[in-house]
Amino acid sequence: MSPLSPTPQKTSAPRQSAPGATSQTPSPQKGLGALGAVLLVGGLLALAVLLYVFGITPRLAAKADLDHEQKISTQRVVIYEPVRLAAPKTELPLPGTIEAFQQASIYARTSGYVKRWMVDIGQVVHEGDILAELDTPEVDEQLRQAQATVEQAKASLDIAQSAADRWNTMIKAHAVSQEEAAEKNATRDEAKGTLDADLANVARLTDLQNFKQIRAPFTGTITYRNIEVGNLVSAGTGSNTTATGTSGTSRTTELYRIAQTDPLRVYVDVPENSSRSIEPGVQADLHIQNYPDRIFHGEVVRSAGALDNTSRTLKTEIRVANPDGALLPGAYADVRLQLADSTPTVLIPANALIVNSSGTQVALLETIDDPGADRFKVHILPVKVGRDFGTEVEVLQDLKEGDRLVANPPAEINDGAIVTAKPLAKPSPTPTPSNQAPKA
Repeated sequence: MSPLSPTPQKTSAPRQSAPGATSQTPSPQKGLGALGAVLLVGGLLALAVLLYVFGITPRLAAKADLDHEQKISTQRVVIYEPVRLAAPKTELPLPGTIEAFQQASIYARTSGYVKRWMVDIGQVVHEGDILAELDTPEVDEQLRQAQATVEQAKASLDIAQSAADRWNTMIKAHAVSQEEAAEKNATRDEAKGTLDADLANVARLTDLQNFKQIRAPFTGTITYRNIEVGNLVSAGTGSNTTATGTSGTSRTTELYRIAQTDPLRVYVDVPENSSRSIEPGVQADLHIQNYPDRIFHGEVVRSAGALDNTSRTLKTEIRVANPDGALLPGAYADVRLQLADSTPTVLIPANALIVNSSGTQVALLETIDDPGADRFKVHILPVKVGRDFGTEVEVLQDLKEGDRLVANPPAEINDGAIVTAKPLAKPSPTPTPSNQAPKA
């Protein structure tokens, strides 16, 4: 039956009208028109809903999907590297110079001719060993003359003492005057003073004569020799002066140079940003070019306690044992200090830094509510940089382990941008070439 067809009406028995009431019956055409209008409106609404659901909604969804795909296709693809915690001990590589623990230049303390020399360069000597011996005729003659003068002074003192004793006895008997006794006592005291001076001169010349034997001041290695038999040398302290005597003119020269090579000192200049970790006992590893397969161990014994005004570095001394003499003074050493960090710090790749007029920044990747796991939101974050380790730098705040940073961030990257990020691919290990000849 058509929905627009009229509904059949049931016939009922005519009611009996009340007496005096007028009978009014509704018109069938009027009820049929109102019902048709309601049904028409309902049909139009149903048609509009169907048209929206099956016509407009799919088109809107398709347009949203197309916009999303276009947005994804135009996103920038970046490479990221994670932030990592610094190791409890940080290795700080520094250049260093190996120096002898102590070194001395040996000069003659008395003038004379070289009678003989006993050691040459490279020889190890001990404290007190004789290095060379001089012939000192002038000093020997002066010593004999001084000794004769002492004997004269002793004789003069005996005479003066005898006279003073005699006059002191006679003054008790009032045989001589007080003035004469005082004069004799003064003469005795003068003779005694003369003897003391002559004895001191003998002692001085005896010491000079003993210096004819040149001895090692400490145990070490002879690193320099400038002495030959027959050379005329003069007493000196290292200044380039000449001395003239009855034997001719001689020049003050360095006869030997001795260096103590066990232990050794190594000096390094520690940068200012690492100076807070320097203290006695810090371990240091030395890598020497002549010993590529060997590591020498030492430790920090002291530092200057003040930074150099020009280089802003801290002069630090490292002591290294050298019992076998493998290390030589004057050699270059690659020193690696093992610095302990009292507070945990994080390290980031050096190529993640953005340095511009706004300061030092990094591009931090933040996760977004997106079904794609490789899409992130960029957050430009200012950072404070600490120590520089070459490929990595220390960051002192605002970052934690595991944060993702854009590597080599492009200049046009902006805060809040949505990017597709992928991790940095690790390089595949390079196969080690074999030194063996191929089998036939």
